[in-house]
Amino acid sequence: LCGGLANAGIQARRMVAADVHDWLLRWFNPRPTLLGPRAEDRERFYALARYPDETEDGEIELVSGRDFSQRLFFGQPRSDVAHGTWYFDGMPHRVLITDRLRMPPGTGHLTGEIRKGDAINTLFDQMPEDTLMCLTMVATPQDVLESDLNHLARKAVGETLASEQTLKDVHEARSLIGSAHKLYRGTLAFYLRGRDEAELDRRGLDLANVMLNAGLQPVREDDEVAPLNSYLRWLPCCYNPGQDRKKWYTQLMFAQHAANLSPVWGRAQGTGHPGITMFNRGGGPITFDPLNRLDRQMNAHLFLFGPTGSGKSATLNNLLNQVTAIYRPRLFIVEAGNSFGLFSDFARRLGLTVNRVKLAPGSGVTLAPFADARRLIETPSDVQTLDADALDEDLPPDASAMEADEQRDVLGELEITARLMITGGEDKEEARMTRADRSLIRQCILDAAERCHGESAEKRTVLTRDVRDALRARGNDSTLPEMRRVRLLEMADAMDMFCQGTDGEMFDRDGTPWPEADITLVDLATYAREGYNAQLSIAYISLISTVNNIAERDQYLGRPIINVTDEGHIITKNPLLAPYVVKITKMWRKLGAWFWLATQNIDDLPRAAEPMLNMIEWWVCLSMPPDEVEKIARFRELSPAQKALMLSSRKEAGKFTEGVILSKSMEVLFRAVPPSLYLALAQTEPEEKAERYQLMQQYGISELEAAFKVAEKIDQARGIESPALDLPQ
Repeated sequence: LCGGLANAGIQARRMVAADVHDWLLRWFNPRPTLLGPRAEDRERFYALARYPDETEDGEIELVSGRDFSQRLFFGQPRSDVAHGTWYFDGMPHRVLITDRLRMPPGTGHLTGEIRKGDAINTLFDQMPEDTLMCLTMVATPQDVLESDLNHLARKAVGETLASEQTLKDVHEARSLIGSAHKLYRGTLAFYLRGRDEAELDRRGLDLANVMLNAGLQPVREDDEVAPLNSYLRWLPCCYNPGQDRKKWYTQLMFAQHAANLSPVWGRAQGTGHPGITMFNRGGGPITFDPLNRLDRQMNAHLFLFGPTGSGKSATLNNLLNQVTAIYRPRLFIVEAGNSFGLFSDFARRLGLTVNRVKLAPGSGVTLAPFADARRLIETPSDVQTLDADALDEDLPPDASAMEADEQRDVLGELEITARLMITGGEDKEEARMTRADRSLIRQCILDAAERCHGESAEKRTVLTRDVRDALRARGNDSTLPEMRRVRLLEMADAMDMFCQGTDGEMFDRDGTPWPEADITLVDLATYAREGYNAQLSIAYISLISTVNNIAERDQYLGRPIINVTDEGHIITKNPLLAPYVVKITKMWRKLGAWFWLATQNIDDLPRAAEPMLNMIEWWVCLSMPPDEVEKIARFRELSPAQKALMLSSRKEAGKFTEGVILSKSMEVLFRAVPPSLYLALAQTEPEEKAERYQLMQQYGISELEAAFKVAEKIDQARGIESPALDLPQ
């Protein structure tokens, strides 16, 4: 059975004695009062009454051994023949048996999600609380069954209508058996319990209605013969087919119908590694962990996509809070819009160090885009100037090839930076760039690196002006054709724009040293606006390069690094940037550094972003309309089942957002219901900011403390108790 389930892609775990004992102990002792009436007292009772551990050598086991009948009951069971109920701990229990199937059950008939009108739920969701389904199957040898059918055919003699109909049914059954459709015997029973008889009767009525609507004909309680015996008969593994020689208690059903009734269709629970916890539609937890090597097959890079209003920022805040709590990684968050300001304040309040950087003229922050040029002299093996194929970026590289080739192309990365400065990120200028131009740019970067490396003992940093000067020097080289010299001088003049004014202040100085911090929050500020495309791209390249240097330095510490980019469409709309990200992050898997990208506008992702998205293993797609699903299909091949899963995700404002997680190890629909605190920290709508400001004025508190009060309000609306926040001041 386990092998057959595994072949169908169903993970099954065979229960051992302790598992069965723990299950039945709670069933037969639903309300133990030996240790007290509270819920925690009951849990302590179950822990103390658990299945015994293995005996050590030399110890003598009890005379009764581990017999369940001696261990399961801690209160005397009581029966009520008149009402057909058993009482365990004073709570009435009853069984409701399926008389027959009124229609062939569909796939996932009881536990699979089906759409009825606007609602998407399972039949089991509609059943009363504490309902327990028990499907008993008797694997019947098909030759014995065929013998029974032959016997029935011989009995059907005469020319009556009943005889002819019986013969027809026998022939049809035999043809189905011959087509590899197995016929088994079985029964479907539902166990109910309630706090008292009135609740049990009400639940029994609700269950009968649900069963009838689903094509299951229940045996009416008044018509059940010996209901107390029936309760015992259909307990797990209690039915003995050898004692039921007349086959009174089971009926024939096709194995396919039994499979459709079985609870193997249902809601996923994830991988069981609780790095990140979400919920499924039934309220059960879904756990997965991209940073756990057992969950990932390629890498822990993550792409989060959600249309406007889908709760992208709240979901990302939720993910970062959970990952920070479990792993305490070093976070580099690049954003535009202050979605993570309160998260960083909360982290600082809990004792983490936070460095907030604002990329704007006059902020005092400087970046050195060509700082890595020194590697070209120190490690010449990284130079790929003569590789003609490497100069051709038009064809997106194969994802598997990228994984195999895990050497950084430092010169290629610096060339992209120089091209951005020369073209200003403009499509017209980029179209003018020839392969010969790119080869000259690489040669000039090498010239600048050699000059700075040999100038002094300190081996100063290569600055933008050094690359500009190298371009001019080549432009004045009389050995070059006139056309090449004019082009070189033109490129040098274009690059000179980044050596003067506010751009020179930002990009033509030694880089500002980054302080050691647990969380670095980078606000793109001015550069996120229109007209700053080149500056934004160069700043982002410098940031990624800085993160890479830290990852290389700390790769043996075992502390993961996560580079998070929110509003990624602002960054990636430049077609030069995606190849750069691929070049530099393809080695991050070995360094324990991961690239997380969140965006709300997939239209701004250029075709050049395809290799970057192919590299990312984990995709989290929040609820989206059909046209957005088709846009996703541009960058990732989606099966019809995956598309249907995405289209089935929904959102209810103020309640939840659904989404889909796609990776090599799982495809699952989840429901995001962030804790109230995480929700309050991520609120960015104008009315939400106004509410925080009003609380700040009313109580004279900080914005973070105002967010705590908003979280308390959300808890009250949810009907739950707010956790006590014991935070250092």
